[in-house]
Amino acid sequence: MQNKSLQKYQTITKGLHETWTPHAGQVRVGQALFSRNCKEIFVQAARNWGKTELVSYCLWRYANLHPDSENYYFSPYMKQSREILWASYRLQQFGPKDWIKSINNTEMRVTFTNGAFIKLDGSDNVDAYRGVKPKGLIVFDEFKDFRPEFYEAFEPNRIAHNCPIIIIGTPPDRECQFLTVANEFKEADHKEFFHAASYENPHIDRRWLDEQKRTLIQRGETDVWEREYEAKYVPGGVSKIFPMLTKDVVVSHADIMHDIKRDMKKLHWYLGADPAAATTFAIIFAAINPYDKKIYILDEIYESEQSKMSVDQIGRRIIEKRNELWAYSDWTQLYDEAATWFKNEMLDRFQEYYQPTSKAHNKKDHGLSLIKDILLGGHMVISDRCVQLFKELDNYYKDKSGKIPKINDHGIDDLRYILGASYYELNPSFEYKEKEDEGYRSSRISDDFPGLDDVGDTAPEQWENDQWI
Repeated sequence: MQNKSLQKYQTITKGLHETWTPHAGQVRVGQALFSRNCKEIFVQAARNWGKTELVSYCLWRYANLHPDSENYYFSPYMKQSREILWASYRLQQFGPKDWIKSINNTEMRVTFTNGAFIKLDGSDNVDAYRGVKPKGLIVFDEFKDFRPEFYEAFEPNRIAHNCPIIIIGTPPDRECQFLTVANEFKEADHKEFFHAASYENPHIDRRWLDEQKRTLIQRGETDVWEREYEAKYVPGGVSKIFPMLTKDVVVSHADIMHDIKRDMKKLHWYLGADPAAATTFAIIFAAINPYDKKIYILDEIYESEQSKMSVDQIGRRIIEKRNELWAYSDWTQLYDEAATWFKNEMLDRFQEYYQPTSKAHNKKDHGLSLIKDILLGGHMVISDRCVQLFKELDNYYKDKSGKIPKINDHGIDDLRYILGASYYELNPSFEYKEKEDEGYRSSRISDDFPGLDDVGDTAPEQWENDQWI
């Protein structure tokens, strides 16, 4: 009987290892489950460590070692489980096909010839599992985003048959159930806790990881590197959003206007407005070179005195500044779509058209990330007139929860609106050179064919023995 069990064990492990070999970091987790028979395992894992492959392997191996076992994989959402493991066929095709009896796409269930099954679902389906007492391996993936009540409701059901569980995921950026449960696993002798950094995976290019680390730290996102790639819990703390900003980007207004004087016609001109009736009314004026991607922040209006915030007064100031900067071009004029009253009043009183920002479709963090890249690439120049915008950028910090603040960002919002409306990308494009192109076009027939004149007729000169005379 023992020989049969050993033979079965060898057949299953060999069948799974024919197509997949775990790295050393994954091996230690597998040993805890299969060699030491640990029932509760927590893996605090970084991105690209190999979480998905590991849990697929463990589920397949456990299911085929234990006939009629009921094995479950949960992610935060059922739809997410389908995207992570099912739609890509990563689970269905992980092991030998002849071990599978049936596949149910609707239930996301793989049933094996030994009667065991693996089923995928999400923590959003909490009510469906309140009475389920499974007999098999349980996996909770991306645990930081789980509904807290799911863990609370499911844990007593798991204990009914002492089922093993693997909880795995990247650490959060603030206090939540993930940290509470992780600490319980660290402190309990009968539970296993593993810390798994990206560098443990030998299949990930070290140069790519080093470059990712350098880029994130340079962008002031050291916390993101430590959390996402070192699998460390970084407590929410105040951190500067634009650490790469220096006073070197500030240039005297006269110098900027002198530098762009020859390029006025080819620049794209933008005006971003963040209207307000009681707090701060902010306007940013900018020009973008569509070829070298240089963005010039030329001027600003910051008005916090309520008596001066009427559209009549603000409107006149906008038009005066705009015409002073460049009166001979069509400006793209933008406004926060929540302030429809501003658009209507500017149209009624000044016949000035403003288009909405569509900010609902442009995530704030994406816009801030783009501003970081522009600063890092040296593509932004800020006029010394823009005192308040520079102050906003320089004093823009995440709050104690690690969240982006929603205050003191009026000019920053205007800048995001402008970048979004211009479909700004850092890739430079070809610039038409008029002189070179026109010089080519003006090439004459006689330049290339000396025997013909400029209209293609025979030239007056005579040929003699193939020579000009």
